[in-house]
Amino acid sequence: MSSIPLFLLFLSLVCAVQALSPSSMESGVSRRGMLQQGASSAAAVVAASAGFLPSVASATATAEQKPKLTNLSNAELSKIITEDVTTRQFLASADLTREIYDESAMFTDEIDTYTLDKWIKGTKKLFVPSKSEVTLIPDTLKVTDSEASFRFSEYLCFNIPFKPVVYLSGTLILKRDTSTGLITSYQEKWDQDVNTVLKSAKFG
Repeated sequence: MSSIPLFLLFLSLVCAVQALSPSSMESGVSRRGMLQQGASSAAAVVAASAGFLPSVASATATAEQKPKLTNLSNAELSKIITEDVTTRQFLASADLTREIYDESAMFTDEIDTYTLDKWIKGTKKLFVPSKSEVTLIPDTLKVTDSEASFRFSEYLCFNIPFKPVVYLSGTLILKRDTSTGLITSYQEKWDQDVNTVLKSAKFG
C-alpha cells in the first residue's frame, strides 16, 4: 500500500475541519456533519491520487413501515434504545427501531438538519458497521416522559478507501413528544473537538 495515498487521506481529513463554521469548533460538536465533510474531502483526494472513486454501500430501500410504538413506558423505551445501541449499533449502522421515532423527527448537527430518511441513508453510506464499534456507557441511559439521553463511546470506520477509523465519545439527547412518547429530535454532543477526533484516525 502506497504511503502517498495514506498521507493524502490523513491530510484531507484534517484539512476538512477548515470547511466548518467557527461555531462547529466549539464544545458540543456534532459528529455527522463533520464526518460527512471529512469523508467527502478524503474520498475526493484519494480518488484523484489513486484514480478510482470511493466505494460506498448502496442505501437500502425503505422497508414497509410498521405501526408506531406510541405511549411506551420509560422502561419499555429504555430497553429498545439499549438494544439499538448495543446490538444493532445504530450510531454506525443506522439500524434503529423506526417505530419509536416520529416520521417528522429531525437529526440536527452543526452543518445542517436532516430528515429521518436522509439520516438513515447518509449514515449507511458513511460508515462500515462491521469495522465500527459503539459502546453504551454503563448506567448513563436516562429516560423520562420528555427526553432520553445516554453517554457513548465509539470507533467509527469511514466507508472510503483505506477505511480510516476515528474515536470519539459524547452524549446523545433524544427529545420525546409527551403526547405520543415518540422521539422527535436527535442531538449529539462530543467530548472532543473536531481536530482531536480527526487526528485520532488510524488506517487499515
